[in-house]
Amino acid sequence: MTRSPLNTSSTRSHARATTRRKWNDLAGPLREVVYIFDRVGPRGGPYWRLVLECGHSVARKRHDPKDFAAVSHAMFRPLSESPKRVQCHDCGSGCEPQDPRVLIRLFGGEVP
Repeated sequence: MTRSPLNTSSTRSHARATTRRKWNDLAGPLREVVYIFDRVGPRGGPYWRLVLECGHSVARKRHDPKDFAAVSHAMFRPLSESPKRVQCHDCGSGCEPQDPRVLIRLFGGEVP
């Protein structure tokens, strides 16, 4: 009589690990990042405010290299590199593209 392995987290397969994620209609196309702002949130968490080529902006979490928990979670990711291309949710919802220089000035950046 052979015994089956116990149903532990290492032997059990989860549906989320085996199925593909459904495409959302509002996800939007990938856009190039043209300007990056390093910001700190109201509770002290670092994030990037990214201005995209279409003139919209998105925020992405930035991992602080001084925080041990953030370093351990981002062990295999570069710590100082921001994304080069991200999905624009505004373009996915039907907003018109704008001049990115307007948004850069609004956030306090320098435009040549």
